[in-house]
Amino acid sequence: MADKILMNKNTLAALKVELKGYRTALPVFEMKEQQLKEVITSIETAVDRLQEAIESTNREVRQWSAVMAESTLDLGNLISVRELKTKTREIAGVIIEQFRSIDFVESGIDYFETPLWVDAALEAIKDQTTNQEMLKLELKNLESVREELAEARRMKNALKEVFIPETQHNIRKIEIYLGDVERLAIGCAKLVKKKKQVKSKIV
Repeated sequence: MADKILMNKNTLAALKVELKGYRTALPVFEMKEQQLKEVITSIETAVDRLQEAIESTNREVRQWSAVMAESTLDLGNLISVRELKTKTREIAGVIIEQFRSIDFVESGIDYFETPLWVDAALEAIKDQTTNQEMLKLELKNLESVREELAEARRMKNALKEVFIPETQHNIRKIEIYLGDVERLAIGCAKLVKKKKQVKSKIV
């Protein structure tokens, strides 16, 4: 807001409209901040759960490491992601991406020739890959929501600490000025009237 303002009724009316808009916007940003904080808590919970699931699978795989080390199979070549399906959703003004499903393609697997543990290993790879893809989505969402939260807080603080107080100050300043001008005008009018009355008596 400019330091110098026009001290007139039009400016006063415009400032009052601005103040009303600021006061209407403030609770909107306060509510948005609260919603985004709740979304962040929910995403952080999901991230913790996925990280624990990934670590749990890692612990299980380490138990098979001796068996897998003796195998000539390259499990990484036996399975790959065919398609990752997601959907978008808007929460408090933020577009987030949600996991729907993941399709795998298995190639070159002869179940009559491969050891029995390969089935379990492939399922573990599927679970691990699914959780890792979901974790990527959630971390991306978390970053987006945190950015939106920071912006909502900036707007809330700007309204609360700058725009509203500054506008209120300027309104008071103009009202005081216009009040002084009005009192001065009334005083001048009384003085002129009194002079006319004195002059009419002399004549």
